[in-house]
Amino acid sequence: MIRRDFLKAAGIGLLSLPLSKTFAESNEPNKPKTDKPTDKKELPLKPFTPGSWVIAALPDPQGYSLARPGLFNIQTLWLAENAKKYNITYVLTLGDITNNNIEEQWKRADHALSRLDSIVPYTIVLGNHDYGENGKTTDRTTFANDYFPPSRFAKWRTFGGVMEEGHIENNYHLFKANGEKWLIVNLEFGPRNKTLEWMDKILTKYSDRKAIIATHAYLYSDSTIYDWTQKGDKQLWNPYVYPIKDNTNDGQEMWDKVIKKHSNVCIVVNGHVLHDGLGFLASKGDKGNTVNQMLVNFQMLENGGDSWLRLLEFLPDKKTVQVRDYSPLYDRWNTSSDNQFTFSLE
Repeated sequence: MIRRDFLKAAGIGLLSLPLSKTFAESNEPNKPKTDKPTDKKELPLKPFTPGSWVIAALPDPQGYSLARPGLFNIQTLWLAENAKKYNITYVLTLGDITNNNIEEQWKRADHALSRLDSIVPYTIVLGNHDYGENGKTTDRTTFANDYFPPSRFAKWRTFGGVMEEGHIENNYHLFKANGEKWLIVNLEFGPRNKTLEWMDKILTKYSDRKAIIATHAYLYSDSTIYDWTQKGDKQLWNPYVYPIKDNTNDGQEMWDKVIKKHSNVCIVVNGHVLHDGLGFLASKGDKGNTVNQMLVNFQMLENGGDSWLRLLEFLPDKKTVQVRDYSPLYDRWNTSSDNQFTFSLE
């Protein structure tokens, strides 16, 4: 498909909707803004390796669901059209699928993600803006289950199940790639104690699979884990500053209670955090395994993110992961050191 037709098919004409004051100011205090993915030095673009496979991450599309649905569509259309070329095996959402938890925005998200149906399986992760009246996280009510109920995914051979019947907020997926078995566990924003207990059981049950954990708030932009006990509000937007008070856990509690105890966990990924929206931390679990923890978020860029997405390329050696960020809107790769790097699976 030539680029002009590609943009038309993605509904790029819908870009003209103005970003509202609601999104610009957000429901959160002190929301900084940056106008570029990074100011790091540009590096040579690394080519994809034959025989590799890819997981794509779509962080915080709330601005698209609010006022730029064309940019959400262009992401998923590009992923669908390039699934075979790059061997895209899974797509991860990282929360804040909507900005205000209203049906109009969920319909836009449904329309965009449905482009992947029967082509590339994808996950659902909810963020703070996906909960409560007008997305203010006053409680855990959400329209997510009206548009992405577990029954929508039940026929997928890779869909493992959910924590609570009829609720997509906590779910897991099982798949194979390059001869290895994988598990993806997707957690609600500020997971409750019972959610962590459920995750612990899933990681134990599938201990023979390499595990990826996706949630909305975990790693901060200074590449340290959210830790309310030690850092309080010095780390902005910790789950503890939101109205919901129902056995919430932040990143450090997730690490201490569950993640570090399981040798099969190798990747944790989240969105949510602003500033430059980027962070990376490699930590040793109790069993000596390396857990690669990653923050990626582009919502503070122009137009709510300019369709930037992250691609994790798993190389044939089964231990090297090459990270790249790409915008199908501009057909451009970001090759700065924060946006193109490698890490190792041990």
